[in-house]
Amino acid sequence: MASQDIVQQLEEHLETINQYKDVELISRPGRWGTITFKMAEQDIELAMSIAADLSSMPLSYLTDQAAQDIMRHIFNVSEYFKQIYEFKLEGTSKLHYEIAAHLERAVKGLSTATSDWIPYLAYKRGDFSESIQQIETAVKNAGALEDEAKRYAYASRAEVDEIVDAAREAAASAGVATFTSEFDAEAKILASGSKGWLWAIVVLAGATVGCAVLSFYWPSLPEDANGWITLRHVVAKVSVIAILFTGTVWCGRIYRALRHQRSINRHRALSLKTFQAFVKATDDPVTRDAVLTAATKSIFANVPTGFVEERVTGQDASVNVLDISRSASRGVPTGSGASPKE
Repeated sequence: MASQDIVQQLEEHLETINQYKDVELISRPGRWGTITFKMAEQDIELAMSIAADLSSMPLSYLTDQAAQDIMRHIFNVSEYFKQIYEFKLEGTSKLHYEIAAHLERAVKGLSTATSDWIPYLAYKRGDFSESIQQIETAVKNAGALEDEAKRYAYASRAEVDEIVDAAREAAASAGVATFTSEFDAEAKILASGSKGWLWAIVVLAGATVGCAVLSFYWPSLPEDANGWITLRHVVAKVSVIAILFTGTVWCGRIYRALRHQRSINRHRALSLKTFQAFVKATDDPVTRDAVLTAATKSIFANVPTGFVEERVTGQDASVNVLDISRSASRGVPTGSGASPKE
């Protein structure tokens, strides 16, 4: 252990560094202008931190040699602190860089000399024991909180499941409502567009009939017309009527296609609304699954609307909801425990 005299001298040297704690050593615009010791800021903070730590520790546990070595490095650091404190602009322009470089070497020496002793002195001071006790207390508290969280989670599991189911149902209802509005909107657009093609059919059909009637009287053939002139008149009239008739048929097909698509989208919107009504009317998951299966096949199946020709290429895709519900309910045991008859 270090002698009392050496410990006292070490404490006095530490005080020479601690006294710069409230002194500005980085920059002084009023005295140094734009010159600063910013490059030595980390070294200054490290030296002050080491000095503050040593001042609060039982230095008597140091050996005489270690105490003298630390004292020597502290003296060097305090000397460079003094040079920075008393720095003036007179002299070479690189003087502050030289002071910062010397301070850096001195602080490294101080850090090396104290790196092995500070943990030992902190242990002797009792910091490690207190830290271990605090860690143990924190671990116990964390274990208690974990047990409480588990109990709360188990107790709230049913509530959480209900919330999740409700959230899923709300999301599903919102999705169904969104698609219902989309199908309704598309049906309205198609219905509005088909009206224009209906007017086109009326106009072209009227023009076709008018041209057919007009061509019977005008232009009339001259009395001395030969076969060639007659053929030209007939071909010209037939060509005009054929073009108008073809346009009428083409517009009619487009009108039928638009009305067909409008009916399909309207059918899908009504099917989704029906599905929502069935789902809200029951809490049985088997019935809901049956309704969902039937509604899905009904919504996306080929729907005969009468506007276009429908060809059935396979088995009928329609599904009987009652049949599905009955077959699904057969797998549900009765209250008496008797199995259903085959």
